[in-house]
Amino acid sequence: MLRTVFAYILAICFWVTAIACGWCVEIDFSRDMYDAGERLEKLQIYFETEMYEEASVLLDELITQFPDEPRFKYLRAVVDYQKGSYERAQEVFVEFIEEHPGVAEPYYLLGEINLKRGKEDAARQYLMKYCELVPEDYDAHLKLSSLSGKDSCAATIIKDGREDLALVEKIGFYGACVYTNQKQSIKLINGSFRSWSSMGIDFIYPLDLRGKQIVLKLKGKEGGEKFELTFRDKFARDYTPQLVIAPEEKGLSCDWQTIKVVLGKRQPKIDLSCVVHMGLEFGTSTAQNPRNSTLFVRDIFIEDARN
Repeated sequence: MLRTVFAYILAICFWVTAIACGWCVEIDFSRDMYDAGERLEKLQIYFETEMYEEASVLLDELITQFPDEPRFKYLRAVVDYQKGSYERAQEVFVEFIEEHPGVAEPYYLLGEINLKRGKEDAARQYLMKYCELVPEDYDAHLKLSSLSGKDSCAATIIKDGREDLALVEKIGFYGACVYTNQKQSIKLINGSFRSWSSMGIDFIYPLDLRGKQIVLKLKGKEGGEKFELTFRDKFARDYTPQLVIAPEEKGLSCDWQTIKVVLGKRQPKIDLSCVVHMGLEFGTSTAQNPRNSTLFVRDIFIEDARN
């Protein structure tokens, strides 16, 4: 995250230099701008070397000299955050996003602050906004998922349609998959740093899926997103799927839809009487989804095919 701060400092350096060189004609040329530029170079060094006391002194000087410049106040709040002065930092970050709602970094920092202060609901909201603005940030999605807890639907997303029994031992997210557990659905994003993305489901015990169908409630973010269902039985020697089904050639719609996948009585390469794993694959080379393609999964039921 500090790399973003460094970039921000460099941007301010350019801004100060532009003013000092007379490029911004509405502001008078002054020697003070040269001095600010020199101090900003020092400020970057202080951030890189984690000399936050020195950075705070320098920023206080800049804020006094340029009281109407919000970026100096923002950087001062970043220093407060690094020093553990969370209340002061939060006040500035909240004010900043009110004026600049499209800037991503303060949402992440507000999420971290609220997480450190034990306010998980607030942290979740800020991190959700950050992940919307920066969908490729894999670590942020993982952090957000860790906050889902008992409110998420992950633990009960796979059920027996007749008895409403949870069948999941473990849900994993693999390859380029970044995800967020939400109260009503699981959000899956194809991060594309690998050629495949999947949500994998290990069952509590081997399931007899002969004559069964898989019923999924899901949707895409933009429309046209594709997916495959993959299966392995208890005799599988590796993670290679023994059965792959691509049910929607045209891709998903943006509205919630119900898709039924009938497995039949038998398949040539898998023993349907003892299935231990099912995956939802939506990667780049596997399902031909572009980077940042997003799916939402609400429910997956297993029921008799005649239903």
